[in-house]
Amino acid sequence: MRLLGVHQGLVHAPLPQVRDLVLSTAFSASATPLRVRKDAAQGWIEARGQWWWCGRVEVHEHAAGARVVYRIYNVATGLARRPVPVTVARGHRGPGPLLAELGERLGCRTELL
Repeated sequence: MRLLGVHQGLVHAPLPQVRDLVLSTAFSASATPLRVRKDAAQGWIEARGQWWWCGRVEVHEHAAGARVVYRIYNVATGLARRPVPVTVARGHRGPGPLLAELGERLGCRTELL
């Protein structure tokens, strides 16, 4: 897997609430079939979809509540791997929609880092 990008944000709510919500809702609104794995004890959920994409959302403790980290990976193989960063991965959505949803559902403030 080759890392394409990392996005981070803060959710001003207790860590357990943020973690539970992320693990139950991240990647649930996808129109593309996904293979999802998660580790509740470690606080992450990962999804793979299409032929090139893998996304992982992690929730970590922070003084403000919880830090949410979203990593996007290129999992394409062979020659198809090379054009991914400048073709299908361009404009791939970052954590903004997820942070907005978390803030709305938890009734708290969020901010991009």
